[in-house]
Amino acid sequence: MSLHFVDKLPVFGYREIDGLDLAFAWIWRQPSLRVTFVDVEPALIGRVTHLDGIPRLVAAPDNLAWLHQDDPARTLAVLDFATDLWRRKDSIIRTCDG
Repeated sequence: MSLHFVDKLPVFGYREIDGLDLAFAWIWRQPSLRVTFVDVEPALIGRVTHLDGIPRLVAAPDNLAWLHQDDPARTLAVLDFATDLWRRKDSIIRTCDG
């Protein structure tokens, strides 16, 4: 597996949610992942923080409408995938070429 970067951060995974591709990049030395749209501007969705405890999504103001804060389905999908990636991070890092 080749390691890709978004804004100089290593991407741990990609996930399609409701027809849009999202990238999940590790924020160096922090239990956090930065979440961005792959092909949509503004790209930043937010950060999933506290992945070593109770994960939280800190949403960027520009994409609150996409997250539908009144309907948590997209937020939960982002949190679930970020949590899964974080649990597998050691395996992801070991299998990277770059």
